[in-house]
Amino acid sequence: MPGQSFKGLSPEELAHLTNWSRAALASGIDGVEDMMARPWPCPTADAIIGVFRFGEELASFLVIGQDGAWVVANCADGTVSRQVGSLDAALSQLHRLDETM
Repeated sequence: MPGQSFKGLSPEELAHLTNWSRAALASGIDGVEDMMARPWPCPTADAIIGVFRFGEELASFLVIGQDGAWVVANCADGTVSRQVGSLDAALSQLHRLDETM
C-alpha cells in the first residue's frame, strides 16, 4: 500500500490508489512506489507510479500522469496504453476494483 506522500496526486487520487493497492493484491500486485524522485533523463510528468508484482525487484508497470491525462507503460515490452482522463481509469487497466479473483 502507498506508504509515501505521492506528491503529484490529489487527496482523492491518493485515497483511490490506496484502495486500489489493497484490492490489486488479489491479482499479484504487491506494491506501488512514487517514482518522481528518481533521476529521469528528460523532464518528467506530474506523477509517476511504479507498480510492482510479487517476486519482482523492478516495476512491472509505470502509471504516468501529466496535465490530467494518464497512461500505463508496460516495462516488459515497452508498450504504452491509450491516454485516459483519470488515475482511476489508468489503474483499471491493470486491475479493476470490482474484479473478483
